[in-house]
Amino acid sequence: MSSPTSLTSISISSSLCATDISTLFAAVWHHDELADMLLLDLTCFIRRAHLLKDDILQLQPHTEPVTIAPEVIPPSITTFFSQLFNILVGAVDCLWEIVKDLVWTLPSAAEEQADEEASFKIHGHPLGLMARVLYPPVKTCINPECTAWQLGSLLKKEEQQCVVVFTHASGAHPAWSIHLKCQACNTNYHHNYSVKNTTCTYYGGIPSHIQVAEHQFVELELLMQWIDLMQIVVSATNCAHLYEIAQTRSTTECDESWQFLSSLTIKHEGDVFKSPMMGTKMIAIRPQCASALNGSRPIVKKNSPMHAMGACEFSPHLMARCSPPKSLYCLEHQNLKSVCAVEGCGQAVTSDPKTGKLRKACNDPVHVKMEAANTESSRSGKSRTQHNKIAKLDNAMESSMHDLIDEVESIPLQDTDEWYKHEIATGAVHLVQASVTTSMGVSDLAPNEPSNRDNGTPACSGKDAPVKLKAVFRRQCMNNEQLIVRPCGIISGRGTMYHHEAVSNILVEKIFSLPCAQKPQHMIYDSNCNVLHEVESRNVEFFHGMGMCVDAFHHRTKHKASDTFCRERCDMRAYLELLDTNGKFYFNSSIAEQMNMWFGSFHNICREMTPVKYDFFLDEMILHHNHVTITTLHAQGKSPHHPHTSH
Repeated sequence: MSSPTSLTSISISSSLCATDISTLFAAVWHHDELADMLLLDLTCFIRRAHLLKDDILQLQPHTEPVTIAPEVIPPSITTFFSQLFNILVGAVDCLWEIVKDLVWTLPSAAEEQADEEASFKIHGHPLGLMARVLYPPVKTCINPECTAWQLGSLLKKEEQQCVVVFTHASGAHPAWSIHLKCQACNTNYHHNYSVKNTTCTYYGGIPSHIQVAEHQFVELELLMQWIDLMQIVVSATNCAHLYEIAQTRSTTECDESWQFLSSLTIKHEGDVFKSPMMGTKMIAIRPQCASALNGSRPIVKKNSPMHAMGACEFSPHLMARCSPPKSLYCLEHQNLKSVCAVEGCGQAVTSDPKTGKLRKACNDPVHVKMEAANTESSRSGKSRTQHNKIAKLDNAMESSMHDLIDEVESIPLQDTDEWYKHEIATGAVHLVQASVTTSMGVSDLAPNEPSNRDNGTPACSGKDAPVKLKAVFRRQCMNNEQLIVRPCGIISGRGTMYHHEAVSNILVEKIFSLPCAQKPQHMIYDSNCNVLHEVESRNVEFFHGMGMCVDAFHHRTKHKASDTFCRERCDMRAYLELLDTNGKFYFNSSIAEQMNMWFGSFHNICREMTPVKYDFFLDEMILHHNHVTITTLHAQGKSPHHPHTSH
């Protein structure tokens, strides 16, 4: 304990202390019980006592000077140290007498950190020394096929590069990132991952610092704060702005001589969130077959026997999975630019004789008029007013997808299927957008095409009806997002509806057919009467024995009293298990509607995301939301769990 190398581990500024090292250790050495005390315990005692400085001073007489350490500490604090270090109370009093002046003049944690930063900046940086150095978590090669791994030899060949570390509490700091290379197998070990040949392998677990760019790292605590902010729908842009604003209050001076800037960009913040390092914790809990569901994504492996379900009516994402932002076609389908956009027409596009620009339609006069009608609809003031209404998302379940537009883009979005009526007699072409775009379990219908549910007869064909044509002049978005929500607020599944797919066969049946999934006893949906009619007409065996009701609010206010089928078959009051002893509903049947208000708020954030990032972002938001919900339920004394079922 008296060797010079041991003494250097005490992080105490000797210039602030009246006690020198030789006197300190001599006093400890001459006490029988303290002589066996470990050096780490001694430094721990000094630091803990400094944290209790105000408590020690508060119980002293009012005549006691503040700048001088008191002779006696309170009994409660004496007992605390006695139990903490397993020494007698008398030994605690003796130790206090030895180190009290040191404790009283010890700098605070903030002062010590500032002094540490200044010392490295003044004396360390010119020598290439940094307070923050990011090494790989392994010191030996972990490749089992490598001879160095078999011998357990240390990794000695290193490369270093300048990086910037963004911290949660003290802003951006310059740092070194050290790469260790195994000379036997040529594996290069970085802070977050290793690289061999062209294969990048991430280490298990989540490190304290996440690499978001070649020369930028973000502290894990800061990353978790960003994810928490995204739960309340704070975009990546605003997260970056918030961080920059907060750092204006920081007293840490940036190193102007460092190679890289200390400013944070939206790209860094977004790349943090989708880092594979985060996936090692969160993605691993998902079923492996989730990617094969064609847009249906389970969030948990097992599901409770009752669910509420609702459509989240926002259209932030391009319908074609390969469509890049700001472009109509991806690189693979660039050849379609030269083909007429009218469905069923394979003629080549032509140029506008006035402007010389390439059209999206061929030289067919009707097709040219269709493109002109489409262009006019995007420019009209009435159209913009209709599009902007959806952004408010006041009622996500009732909104129509054709109301959505964010801003004028290089290639406008086509939020719904656009149909065109061609009056043969006059030659006029009119654009007609579909009035209903929700997924209700019924077949796709063209605009104004009647359903056969009521009378079972097709529309009258005796009259001359305008010819209906369809075209794709703009980038297309998916139809809506469907959520499967438990009555307690846990989201069990998410499905992306790219067209007007039926909820019954696209989302519910696929998700609850997964291994270990339990088919719900009840499915509540705002238009379940349509779903039930479709299921019965197709005789879908999966839904046999499942209660299919309309939620109480929509059943009371949105469905016709004259609809006998809905009133008799889809009323929640017909199922006694859904009612409590007072005859009121036991479950919150509007939980999916309420969840849509939160989930739909992400539409502006997700609008221009690529497909992979879009799915990843929404799934992670749901997983974090579920974690918060379960924690809240436990705090309220509830016991969220999977019910026991008999097989």
